[in-house]
Amino acid sequence: MILTAALAASLTPVAGLADKIGDLAAPLTVREWIRGGPVDIKPGTNIYVVEFWAALSTGCRAAIPRLNALQKKFQDQGVIVVAISDEPPDKVRDFVNTGSVSMEYVVAADDQRKTARSYMVAYGQNGIPYTFVVGKDGQVLWHGYAFQGLEQALTDITAGHYDLAGAMKLDAVRAQTDEYRRLSRLGDPKAAELGRKILAARTNNPVALCDFAYRIVTDVHNTNRDFTLASAALDQSQKLAPANTPQLLMARALLLFETGRQEEGLALGRQAVDLTKDPKEKASAEIYLGIIQGRLEAEKKKKEADSATKP
Repeated sequence: MILTAALAASLTPVAGLADKIGDLAAPLTVREWIRGGPVDIKPGTNIYVVEFWAALSTGCRAAIPRLNALQKKFQDQGVIVVAISDEPPDKVRDFVNTGSVSMEYVVAADDQRKTARSYMVAYGQNGIPYTFVVGKDGQVLWHGYAFQGLEQALTDITAGHYDLAGAMKLDAVRAQTDEYRRLSRLGDPKAAELGRKILAARTNNPVALCDFAYRIVTDVHNTNRDFTLASAALDQSQKLAPANTPQLLMARALLLFETGRQEEGLALGRQAVDLTKDPKEKASAEIYLGIIQGRLEAEKKKKEADSATKP
């Protein structure tokens, strides 16, 4: 998950907003259409992929070729990819016109983050690049990261055998985790009880345990992160897995990094990348590793600068 400070600050999930898969999608409120468009999200003949991104984000730039390929692959089935940025229109336009990677789909500048609030905030998300899939009937059918499940979701949706009921069940799990994070951010004692319930419900699911730990650790604007709970989730996941998986190692690497053991976290993150064989998953793991490396380098430079200014 890639965050920009401005987006993360503005998209903190709000109590009372709890949209879910199966709900009707909100319209796009756009300040300016930069490439292609306009696009009107409504029931009809098209399937929409709505991506939230930022030109300054390394992860978002890495996702562009992926989205280009998906637009090309599914365009004959009525799929329209729309990328929405909350950056000023002139910055988005400059990137589209002069960026090193061509964006071969619709690009727009959000109108004071109104579209982001209708999607990202409403679904409890604050990391980019993040995507939503809207079906022909106007319902939100799927949401997640472009590197993690988007192509399969589009394949199933366009083929007419998408498991909406199953997706709704998984989304209910996501909503429960979002409620935990909301309570945790508030310092509400109920967070600890809900956290234990979530852990118990996922006791036999190593992937879900990793995901829960990851969501705790990467909630960087939460001053009440329960690292002990995250560690317990990863310990249980490790007991279930026959061997260390790349997902488990990367989640553990992020936990180490966020708890002050940066060098250990970086080393474990490199192991996770080395173990990842699938090209798409490897690209995603490399993005996470890049975040760790970038933050560590930034912290070192800051320390050096502070030392240089001391008498």
